[in-house]
Amino acid sequence: MAEYSGREPCPYRILDDIGGAYAMGAIGGSVWHFVKGWRNSPSGASFHGAIEQLTVRAPIVGGNFAVWGGLFAVFDCTLATVRRKEDPWNSILAGAATGGLLAARAGPKAAAKNAAVGGVLLALIEGFGILMTKMMAPPLPSKDDLKHGTFFSFFDNNNTRRLRRRTSHPARPRPAHSIPDPSHSRVSPDRPPE
Repeated sequence: MAEYSGREPCPYRILDDIGGAYAMGAIGGSVWHFVKGWRNSPSGASFHGAIEQLTVRAPIVGGNFAVWGGLFAVFDCTLATVRRKEDPWNSILAGAATGGLLAARAGPKAAAKNAAVGGVLLALIEGFGILMTKMMAPPLPSKDDLKHGTFFSFFDNNNTRRLRRRTSHPARPRPAHSIPDPSHSRVSPDRPPE
């Protein structure tokens, strides 16, 4: 399963996702709270207020991201193990389960609402990832290209047309009159040879 996804195998993926989520939350929270602290501080103490706000709030944001990332990774690995598949449905269901579990203290209605939001959000992210993968993939050669041995026909410019013409036909001998005669010199008649 791990060789398909291109990620760490499942037990190690959880720690990897927790660390990545903490770093993302801490960096994003640092920027957010630095600007917030700068704007809300009295004039003359803007920088000091920004640094204080950053040091107090950014680790909390990083911790919240780490909790979300850890729960998501646990659900993702559990679904991959139970279903024995590594596909986008694991991420979508893991996002829904994470959103529902984090809102469970607020009651079943809030848990269901947050589960739906988590599932839809992860479906959008997975769909965008699939779309980008398909858009960036090179086009496959057609059967005609494979039949004639030309793999460059999907580019549409003059160089590959010439290349296609050259590779699809056997080489033809040149006529005798097109071969230059070495006895003819390229010196003009009114200019003496040097």
